[in-house]
Amino acid sequence: MKLERFRKFNTRDVYPGGRLDNDMCMTVKAGNRIFMRGQTGLDLDQNMVDPDDAAAQADQAMNNAKVLLEEAGSSLDHVCKVTTYLTDPAYRTGVYNTVGRHLRGNPTVATGLIVKGLAMPEMKVEIDLEAVIPGPDGHKKFRFLNTRDWFGQTNINRDSCMVINTGDEIYLRGQTGCKLDGSKMYGPGFTPEDAAAQAEQSMKNARELLEEAGSGFDDVCKTRIYIADRAYREPIYQVIGKHFGDTHPCSTGLIMRGFARPEILFEIDMAATLSKGTPHQRLRKFHTDDAYKDGQKLGTRFCKSVRAGDRVYLRGQTGSSLDGEFVGNGDAGAQADQAMKNITTLLEEAGASLDDVCKVSIYVLHRAHREAVYQAVGRHLKGVHPCGTGLVVDGFANPQILVEIDVDAVIQS
Repeated sequence: MKLERFRKFNTRDVYPGGRLDNDMCMTVKAGNRIFMRGQTGLDLDQNMVDPDDAAAQADQAMNNAKVLLEEAGSSLDHVCKVTTYLTDPAYRTGVYNTVGRHLRGNPTVATGLIVKGLAMPEMKVEIDLEAVIPGPDGHKKFRFLNTRDWFGQTNINRDSCMVINTGDEIYLRGQTGCKLDGSKMYGPGFTPEDAAAQAEQSMKNARELLEEAGSGFDDVCKTRIYIADRAYREPIYQVIGKHFGDTHPCSTGLIMRGFARPEILFEIDMAATLSKGTPHQRLRKFHTDDAYKDGQKLGTRFCKSVRAGDRVYLRGQTGSSLDGEFVGNGDAGAQADQAMKNITTLLEEAGASLDDVCKVSIYVLHRAHREAVYQAVGRHLKGVHPCGTGLVVDGFANPQILVEIDVDAVIQS
């Protein structure tokens, strides 16, 4: 299986000033899996639609996605996961109704996050889509719902579901402290104890959904853990660690501006691949209490990379070397360079290489860091042309971290 990369471009031709130099593409097809660049209000000719209208930008993003999926031999009917990033919660109703209209008849799983910013100030929304071209048996979907019937959100009309089994991978709705039927939010205050209560409910939800879909925590390869405040980090991770035990997924942790509702303090995404009797390879296992030297007691067992068949998942990489030495204090470019060196090593240990990278997601603390970070990433991925998503977030595991980089890779044969 060879990766197919569609609509290759260089970022210097897209963003004002031409100072970025990243070989990217819009879509990567890896067998039946489709990875896409995060879509915004930029049309496919790189013209911005109404800079003041988030719903119009979402409409353009979904129009782009339709074209890109069809070029790759797929369609909006094959979308399994939608992650929506907004710069203001006030945009949620218009954006979600727009996305729901485009996906009518295809209930997907979803995650919704409020971010500090996107690549350009005029961008109000970015939408990540993950699609899988179904086999003869199709996708198995569980627990259908419409947002208008869930937790009192009567002004949003969007079909979705809680979990999808594609036959190889499990896609899960982002889980919070809300019961699966939407009837109750646990931990409704804003204390560390409330955050822990929400984490507890989210992990119970995830376990139940995975089991319904014929999977379990042993199949979880990657988690993305989003929290509203670094003060919640320790109690949340302790709960996650209790539930995962010795599973050792790899993980990325980000501090976000907000979530679908103000009382949500935490959301967790999980990516799972069905092991089908062959355990996943989990490389460089570690315990967080040994990894963090600042006294954080997270009580969680993670690993640096997971190989599940031809799929490689990595822990989000920062300026911390694989030996734990922090590089580039105050220098986002140096931190990005170290992150990419880590990624190169981890991929090689898993039997992959940078040429196998399908998607790169770059999280920066300030938009002013983008130039130095993207230049560093571009040097390492010259000629590769992955698709990408770029977000400005509110923080990371430690205050000195200025950038974190996620990659998704599929080993070519």
